[in-house]
Parts: sequence; structure tokens; C-alpha cells
Amino acid sequence: MTLLVFVCLAALLWLLWLLRRNSVSLGLPIAYLYSLLLIHVPGAFAHIVGRDFLLNSDLIEIAMRFTALGSMCFVAGVWLARSSTPKATIHREAERPLFWWFCLIGGWSLIYGLSPLFRIPSVSAAVDKGAGIWMLGVLLGLRAACQRGDLKRIGIWLGALMVYPVLMLLLGGFLSYGSAAIIVVCSALTVSMRSYWRVGIGIAVFAFVSLSIFVTYFHHRDDIRDQVWGGAPLEARINSVSDTARDFEWLDPTNRQHLIALDRRLNQNYFVGLAARRIQQGQVEYLEGDSVWQGLLALVPRAFWPEKPVFSGSPQIVAKMTGLRLSPRTSFGVGNVMEFQINFGIPGVAVGFLVLGWLIGMLDLKAAVAEARGDLGRIPLFFLPCVALIQPNGSLVDLFGGTAAALVGAFVWNFAWKRFVRNRSIIPKWAAGRSALYRESAPYWHESAT
Repeated sequence: MTLLVFVCLAALLWLLWLLRRNSVSLGLPIAYLYSLLLIHVPGAFAHIVGRDFLLNSDLIEIAMRFTALGSMCFVAGVWLARSSTPKATIHREAERPLFWWFCLIGGWSLIYGLSPLFRIPSVSAAVDKGAGIWMLGVLLGLRAACQRGDLKRIGIWLGALMVYPVLMLLLGGFLSYGSAAIIVVCSALTVSMRSYWRVGIGIAVFAFVSLSIFVTYFHHRDDIRDQVWGGAPLEARINSVSDTARDFEWLDPTNRQHLIALDRRLNQNYFVGLAARRIQQGQVEYLEGDSVWQGLLALVPRAFWPEKPVFSGSPQIVAKMTGLRLSPRTSFGVGNVMEFQINFGIPGVAVGFLVLGWLIGMLDLKAAVAEARGDLGRIPLFFLPCVALIQPNGSLVDLFGGTAAALVGAFVWNFAWKRFVRNRSIIPKWAAGRSALYRESAPYWHESAT
């Protein structure tokens, strides 16, 4: 199993080298692969270190074989998408900083100002995915600030990045949604930073700190959720989170409680391995594309088909294929590795991740090229659907339906940006002045990149 972990990490290094060759990327493939490994590798690591007291290590090893194969096939798909990187004419007059703030404020307005729309079928999905545009604004703004070494603006953009995770924790009791946004934004820095050593050290430190935060949160999760889900006042919720912060612990591989936490919540391998074992023993059959068909049905808007028998989430599939009785209070995503495997076995894992890598790699490339050319309104058309695909713990229904909804939201943002720029009189003087400071800023990759 140790070898399989190293294969997964080698896939991450290969992807990093691939994207940094000419830096024509927003780092979104890194975000996906890191998120995928985050729900598989820590659990495998826990079983390597704690094999003497953790159970079902044989199932974990079975699953890691699929994960290692999927990781390599994903990077191969990204490589295929980037086999012919287009040249781009650098457009220096684009109002980039104005676009960053447009994305940030527009996304926040959807999340926190238009909540009633979340109750309208189909519209709610487009609003939910479209609201993710705030990540694009923070990603571009933070990347530019880091390249310039502007500590003041780095602090501003980091503060903006933390708003959503903190509010998700205080209002929803969840850490995963906020951490996913942080991964998407910070992945761009792994491509734009010049030093390989800094990138490598940065990824290692980021992983160690994030896992330390996780094990601390895990031991206080029930207290936080009791406060949030019980409707406690905001002050009580803040106090609960503050207590968690005061009890912060660094990840310790010799601490059994830490290893148990990794095994219980960052170990999608158990479901994958158990399902594969049950298929091998003839207790269940391969789905043979049934969940893929459900994913295609998810493309039909519920507004047009109110009785559509397809819903996001995947506890039924997980329960069916593993034979487990799952708690309704906890989310159990089928995950990309398991869903590809339970449909078509090893060929399903290989082909599924190859196609997924190609899609994410292609969308990421087009978004980066549009940004370099100054065609800012087109960036959301590629960025939002790509982010919707970064759900390694989701189902194909989530991926298909979410991507379609994100594309609808992206077209709305494209239209809104064009109207916003056309009406120059509504642009505040402070924003226009700040934008002028960056008009001559060259993109983070060279014009001659191929």
C-alpha cells in the first residue's frame, strides 16, 4: 500500500510539472487531483501507520489500486487536453482588477442576497453554481498580488477567501465546502510561483496544516453542529468554534485518535474496497452504466420534468453496493473512483478518469487563455463548469447536473459583465483608478508559450 501512495503522489508531481511547463493554467486540474487524493491517501496512510489496530486494511489496499490507476489516467487526460496549447496575443488594456471585484461582489450577492431563489427548481442549481464566480475573482486577485509581492493586497484577498469558509462553518456546521473553495483558489498559486522548491514545500505545508485543522475539527464537530443545527445564537456558535481553535492540535501519526479521524472521514477507500469485494464475491452486480444514465438524465432541468427520478447525492448507491446501513445525519458520497469501478470495473476507472482529466484540462486551458487575452467575460464560461466537475466525492448526477447548471450561470455572468463594462458611468472612480494600476500587467505566462 505504501507503493500505491507513492504512485498517487507521483501523479500529483507529474501534473504539477505538466502545468508549469508553460504556466497556461488556472491550476484547476491540481485542485481536482489534490481533492481526490485528500479523500483517499490520508486514510491509506492511517492504515499503514496504524495497521495493528485499524481494521479492513485489505479493503483499503484494494481501493488504493483503483485510486492510483485513476490518478495516473487523470493526468494522462490532462496531458491530452494540453497536447497543443494555443498561442495567445496578450491584451494589456483589460480591466482585470475591476473584473476581480465584479466576480467577488457578484458571487457574494448571489450567496447571501438572493437566497429565496434557492427554492425554485432549476433556478436554484444555476444560482448555486453561478455563485461560485467569487472564487474566480479571489483566485485572480490573489495570484496577481503574490506575483507583485504586494503584502497589503495579499492580506485583502486572503481575507476575502476566508469569508465563505468561516460563514459555512458558523451557519452550516460544515468544514468541507469551505475547504474545497480554498483548494480551488490556492491551486492557482502552484502554477504561478516561479520556484519548484517553494511550490513543493508550500503543498507539503498546506497539506499538513489542513490535516491538522481537520483532526482538531473532527473531535469538536458534534459540538459545533449541535450549536448550529440546534439554532443556537451566533455568539454561542462563535464560542464553540473559538473553543475548537484553542484546542488546536498538530497532526501526530503516533496519536491513535488522529489516525481514527483520518480513517473515518478521509478514507473513501473503505467503500470502494468493500463494493469491489462484494462484486468479486457475486453478492452484487456491476451497474453496467446505470448511474451514468442517471447522470445524463440529470441534464434535464427539473423545471421541465418535476417528477424526474434523479436527485443529487448518492447514499442509495453506496448502501446498495456496500450493504451498509448508513446514518441519515452524515453525507456518504459515492465518489468518482467507486462509481467508475462499480459500473465497468478497471476499464471504467481508466476511461472515466481519462475523460474527466481531458474535460478539466481542456476547460482550465481555455479559461487561462481567455484571461491572458483579456477576454474576461469568457472566463466564467470555462471556469464555472470546470469547478462544477471538481467533486471527487460526488456522483455522476452531481457532476452532470452541476456542470449544466454552472454553464447556465456562466452565460448570465458573461452577459452581465458585458453590460457592466458598457455602462462605464456606473464604475466607481476608486475602482477605475485601481484598475489602471494593473492595465499594463503582463499575464503570468509568456506570449510565445506553446
